[in-house]
Amino acid sequence: MLVVDDHPLFRAGVVAAMQQDPGLEVCGEADNAVDARDLGARLRPDAAVVDLMLQDDDGLKLVRELRQAHPRLKIVVLSMLDPSVYQPKALQAGANHFISKLAGPAAIVAALRPNGAGGRPARVVPDAAHELAVLSERELQVFIQLGQGRSTQEIATALGVSTKTIESHRENIKGKLDLPHANALVARAALWVREQGLAR
Repeated sequence: MLVVDDHPLFRAGVVAAMQQDPGLEVCGEADNAVDARDLGARLRPDAAVVDLMLQDDDGLKLVRELRQAHPRLKIVVLSMLDPSVYQPKALQAGANHFISKLAGPAAIVAALRPNGAGGRPARVVPDAAHELAVLSERELQVFIQLGQGRSTQEIATALGVSTKTIESHRENIKGKLDLPHANALVARAALWVREQGLAR
């Protein structure tokens, strides 16, 4: 299996937990999306453990790309992010399981065993209890980057789109979250970023 996480100590812990199970074997490790794509293509693992917050790319995008390139790959998302927001999006992107990093190694091992969910993607059960669950994947990306203090131009450059597109996303987010103005949007985004430990 392939383990993708940009925190060396946590990644080492996941690998150590996997090595304790005779039915699991780690064939590669990556701390970024570029290496993860390359290793996935070269090693052809039967499973991948993927963190959603990577330094060089969006983990949801990586999950989608891995699913498209390797339809039979079992993908387990391992994240500290709020599952009420991110679990539905991870499963929609093609993950088989979403597991909190607080769950412990036993939960990861159980999900990765050959009989764990039969390798089929789990049923998506949207949880609309959290207000951010209404945001699309791209809107959530923009929301996070706003909370990290980036300007419209910086976000547009990072996502490879026009400033007009980002401005449109900002307006949509304000409407969905019922925020009265741009300052309220930035303040709400900054609060979410602090709560989730996403500050850069």
